[in-house]
Amino acid sequence: MPTTPVNNTNTQLPPASIGTISAESVIAEVENLFALPDAAMQLSVLLSDPDTTSAQIVDIISIDPALCARVLRLVNSAYFGLNEAVGTISRAVAVLGTGPLHSLVLASSAGQAFGNLSGDLIDMEKFWKRSVYAALAAGSLASRGGPRLRERVFLAALLHRVGQLVMYYQLPEIAKQVIAAVARGENCASSEYALLGFTQADLGATLLEHWKLPVALTEPVRYQDRCSEAPNHAREAALVHLAGIIALHMESNVASGESAVTLDIDPAIWLLANCQPEILESVIHEVDINWFQVISLIAPNAMLIY
Repeated sequence: MPTTPVNNTNTQLPPASIGTISAESVIAEVENLFALPDAAMQLSVLLSDPDTTSAQIVDIISIDPALCARVLRLVNSAYFGLNEAVGTISRAVAVLGTGPLHSLVLASSAGQAFGNLSGDLIDMEKFWKRSVYAALAAGSLASRGGPRLRERVFLAALLHRVGQLVMYYQLPEIAKQVIAAVARGENCASSEYALLGFTQADLGATLLEHWKLPVALTEPVRYQDRCSEAPNHAREAALVHLAGIIALHMESNVASGESAVTLDIDPAIWLLANCQPEILESVIHEVDINWFQVISLIAPNAMLIY
């Protein structure tokens, strides 16, 4: 990774420990704990095949009663504002289309996969709120790129920090050292790389690969902090990077005071994302309008504090 590691011997692992684990080995130990429902994984495989039919998608969702009920609840939520109730999965596919339906299934299933995770290092309610901020911001930033791009970056941004959840659960002592380094003003990704030889972005992307998600989703997650290096999806990686900055800005309540146009964002990222800084205020406004409805769909437990 090209990011310069943090030069601080107080935060380093013993030399013998560095390089003895990898993102792949960490994910291999936790993939059963953070697993998607079988139906959701089968759906991801189906939707990567252009020859998949609507009937096949309906069949996969329908075999999982919990997933079926969740999809119908999502489709009939106020967020979509449909004029009449949708009572069947086949109707849901017809009304929404396979792309948005796939986004719904994966987003809600990811919320379920991490639904029971808790601990001293992570506030799950805040985690999902910030993730939803990022997803909506990415979708808004990508709105001029067409619905397929918008759906992809919505999901990638929603999941761009799942590697942190894995790190907090499986590597808590490392996570504490990273938190301390960030508190000292050091770069988060650089600190992670200095301690482990990989970052939370690598962990997250590796988990998504184990979930059999397409490279159009996994690559932007992996390269979110080094967008220009993404082999095939640099624009998506830049959009996820921008969305993460906006989400952090909103989480910190800076939006209520400091103007969004003062955010410190590399002009090269804007160029790579094919966006203009002038749209920041409208993006934040759109996120602020919609986040409450979206988080109630993806992570209902997070609603308990609002």
